[in-house]
Order: sequence, then structure tokens, then C-alpha cells
Amino acid sequence: MKTKQLLVLIAIVVVLALVAWWKNHSSEATWQESRSEDARTILPVAFDTEAIAAIVLKKGDATITLKKESDGWKMADRYGYPANLQEMSQLVTDLTNTRLAQILAVSSEQANELQLDDSAATVSLLDKNGSVLSSIAFGKKAEKESEQPASPMMYGMGGPMPIGRYVKLGDGTVALVSNTFALVDEPISNWFDKEFFKISNLKSATLARKGEPVWTVSRENASGDLAIVGDIPAEKEPDTSKLSAIKNAFSWIRFNDVADPKAEAKSIGMDEVSTLSVTDFDGNAYVLTFGKPVDGKQYLKVTTSWHGATVRTPGKDEKPEDKAKLDADFAKKVKESQDKATELNARLSPWVYEVGTSALSAVNLDLNGLLKDKPKPAEPAKKAEDAKNATPPAPPTPPPAQPATSPAPAKPAP
Repeated sequence: MKTKQLLVLIAIVVVLALVAWWKNHSSEATWQESRSEDARTILPVAFDTEAIAAIVLKKGDATITLKKESDGWKMADRYGYPANLQEMSQLVTDLTNTRLAQILAVSSEQANELQLDDSAATVSLLDKNGSVLSSIAFGKKAEKESEQPASPMMYGMGGPMPIGRYVKLGDGTVALVSNTFALVDEPISNWFDKEFFKISNLKSATLARKGEPVWTVSRENASGDLAIVGDIPAEKEPDTSKLSAIKNAFSWIRFNDVADPKAEAKSIGMDEVSTLSVTDFDGNAYVLTFGKPVDGKQYLKVTTSWHGATVRTPGKDEKPEDKAKLDADFAKKVKESQDKATELNARLSPWVYEVGTSALSAVNLDLNGLLKDKPKPAEPAKKAEDAKNATPPAPPTPPPAQPATSPAPAKPAP
């Protein structure tokens, strides 16, 4: 590339960078100018967040109540299940720090157009006596057209982009804020403490129904593949894709809801259950009890324990002076593993979880579901028949006959 062409390209890049900076700076200046008119935040500067004892989120007919208890924040609408502290903290932080970018004077009709009516999502902050400390309604999201053309190939590129939201405070103030507050639109499942169990290094699994084992799979090491334990019909062979699905079935499992602890077993499909017993290479054991699907939902109960080795096997060339330290390190690891399993069991075992029916589809199979037909060998009789019906090769063509030659006449004697 010539020097002149290179300089032109550099100049173009610099100009584009300056244009982009100017547009961003202009946008930020607009927000800043609005803020300078009124430095109010959604929650007053003097608001005492420590006084919040409950948070009530409403949207349409759905209500979520997060309540502070002696042992932490709970979901009052879900039988006291632990709440998602990260999401709750983020919501309160956003309410505390978000400024009113522009205060609006609107009529009732205009408020309805901004969706600040009965359909608006609302957040109410209550004190320990149930009195409302603050209440905020969240209406329509403010959008601006993207400077880039919409592209069906690039998600999120082009088209309108949300830049804020219209809100109505408890004192009747209507304002535009530079925060979309996506948290208030989330489904109820997002407000649960989402910590669940995870099995990423499955060693063995046994499915049982009515107390009788249906199948067992296991593997020798964490890098190996699962194999079926026991006899397999002669005409069948393991389906490796199904065994791989079992190995990864609980590496990313999530739940949608929890059942009422007082619910009748039949109403949640737990009157007829299957039991899956799983171990991993860390010594953890899981017992998953699940029922049949009911109204498109399936329920699961989980208990955990630890069954790893409690005695260390010394190394082949281990020195006596190293034994004490290695034994102490091993004992510490055993204690940590036991405590972790005990804590997980205490948190999960009291509850029956609603999971998607697909979450258990990889393990909720009969033995035949883990097998596939062996390829059928060609039948000898068919081979013979094919050989019989084959067209025989044409006989070789004989070479053409050579014409007979007469002997040369004898020469007369002189």
C-alpha cells in the first residue's frame, strides 16, 4: 500500500472516531442537562434502606412479596423459600441511585399512553409494621431509533433501542429515568434463590421404579464413557448418544417453582414415583425422586450425602516426614466435603421442586430406551439367491480363423 493511500485511510478512521465520540457525548450531555434541572433520585437521598422489611412487586394479577425474616429474605408467596438476594439488592440499588432525568407534567390521558395506569408494574417498599415507605409505578419504556439499520442476521442490531423508562412516584411525580428497570418485568422464577444442585462428573446412576431397578450405568474414570451394567439382549447394543445424555443431564439443571409443602402427593404426580440414585467422582451421592408429569409440570425431590473415602492411602514413595501434613490436608478436605453435602441437603431436602418435563427426559427411560438395534448382517440365503440370479459372464470370443495357404508349386528341373 502506498504512503498516500495509508494516510487517507488513517484520516478516515480518525474522522469516524470523532463523529462517534460527538454523538455519544451529545447524548450524554442531553441526559446531564436534564439532571442538572432536578437532581432528585427515585428514592430520596435520606431514604433509609435498612428500614425496608418487605418488597412487594405487582404486575397484572401476579404478586411477589419478598420479606425479611430472622434467617434472611424469603418469598412470602412461595411458602418462605429463600429469595434471590442478588436481584433484590440490585433493584434497591437502582432505585437509590437512578436520577430523574426529566420531570413531566402529564394529563390522565397522557399517563395512560405512558402505561402509567392500573396495568403498570409497581414496587412497594414496606417497613416492619407493613406501612408503605415508598411506592413506584413503572410504565412504558422510552426508546430511540438505532443509528444502524435493522438486521435480521444480527440480534439486537438496528431498530428501536430502549434508553429509559417512565415512572410515577408515590407523590404523583411522573418522570423519565435513564434505566429500563428490566428486573420488575421478570417472571416469579427469577426471584427465587437460584442455587440448586449440579452433577458435572457423574460416576454411576441407577433408575428404580416400585423398588425394582430398571437400569444401571457407570464408568471407570471421569474421562471415560458410561456403560450399561448387566445383560443386554443379543439383538441390541447401547445407544451412546443416550448414555452421553445421562452423563450431562444434571450439569445445568434449573427449577421453575416450588410446590406447596402441604400439597397432596397425587396433585403433583408424586403418588407414583421413580428414584434415580447418582454418585460422582467426588464421593457425593444424590437421590432424585420424581413423579409423573401433571398438567405439563413435573416435580422433583432431592437429598444429598457424602460417601467418599475417609482414610487416605499413602503414596508408594511417600516419606515419613510428609505423612502428617498429607494426612491433615486429606482430613480437612474430607471435612469440607461432608459439610458441603450436609449444607446442600439441609437447603434442598425440605422442598419439592417444579422442573420442566425435559429436565428429566434423559433419565426417565426404560432399559430399551438406552438401546438400539444392532446392524443386521447380510443373510446367507439372500447371498446365494443373488448369486443364482446374477447374469453369467459372456464366454470369451474365439479369435477369427486364418485362411488356408496352398503350398508353392515345385520348380521344373533344368
